[in-house]
Amino acid sequence: MKTAFILLIIICAGLQGMSQSNDELAGQARKAYTAGHYPEAIQLYEKILKSDNESAVLYYNLGNAYFRNNEIPSSILYYEKALKLEPNQEDIRHNLNVANSRITDKVEVVPELFYKRWWKAFMDTLSIDTIGIVLILLVTLALLSTSIYLFSKSLPVRKIAFWCGVFLYSFLLISFLAARQKEHHLKFHHEAIVFTPTVTVKSSPDVSSADLFVIHEGIKVVLLDQIGDWQEIRIANGSVGWLKNSDIRLI
Repeated sequence: MKTAFILLIIICAGLQGMSQSNDELAGQARKAYTAGHYPEAIQLYEKILKSDNESAVLYYNLGNAYFRNNEIPSSILYYEKALKLEPNQEDIRHNLNVANSRITDKVEVVPELFYKRWWKAFMDTLSIDTIGIVLILLVTLALLSTSIYLFSKSLPVRKIAFWCGVFLYSFLLISFLAARQKEHHLKFHHEAIVFTPTVTVKSSPDVSSADLFVIHEGIKVVLLDQIGDWQEIRIANGSVGWLKNSDIRLI
C-alpha cells in the first residue's frame, strides 16, 4: 500500500512537472513569435505537441507560426486540426481562409443538399463537451417526465408528461447521434492536406494507371478508401482519384 502511494505521488509530480514545462515552452514560443523568430516558435510548439498535449489553441498558434514562416501547407494543416476541435471559432476559420487564398488550386465547391448543410452547421456549433452536457440534461428531464407520467394520478398532468417525454426522447436520440458522429469525427481521420508541390491523381492505385487531374500542395482532400500505399481521395469539386500516402498528411 505504501509503495503504491509513493508511486502515485511520483506520477502526480511528473504530470505537474510536465504541465509546468509545457507552460514554459508555450511562453517561450509566444515570445519567439512576437519577436519574429518563427522557426524557433514552430520548434517550441512542436515540442509541446510531442508530449501529447493537444488543443485547438496550440494548433492555432502553430498554424500562425507556419503561416508567418511562409509554410502554407503546414499552416493549413494545423488550422484544420484546430477547427476540428473548435469548429465554431471564427478566428481559426478566418486565418484558414486567408491561408487557402495563398494556394495554387482554386477548386469550385459542389453545393451540398440543404439538410446536409443544416446538419453540418448544427454540428459546427457544438463541441463534444457541450453535447455531453445536453445529453445529461435531456436524460434527467426525460426520466423526470416518465416518472410523472407513471405515478401522477391527474390525467391532464399525465398527458403533458407524455408529450413532453416524446419531445425529450426525440431530442435525446438526435443528441446521441450527434455525439456519436462528433466522436467518430474526432477519433478518425477523414481528411488530409496535400504536401507534395505537384501531384498527378491516378485513375486506380497503380503508377501506370491513367492520369486524371493535377493538384498542388495545400489543397484539402477527403479520404474515401485505402489500398496499400495508395489513398482514394475526393476534392471539393467532386473529382475522385488515387494518390500515394506520402503525398498527404492527415488532419
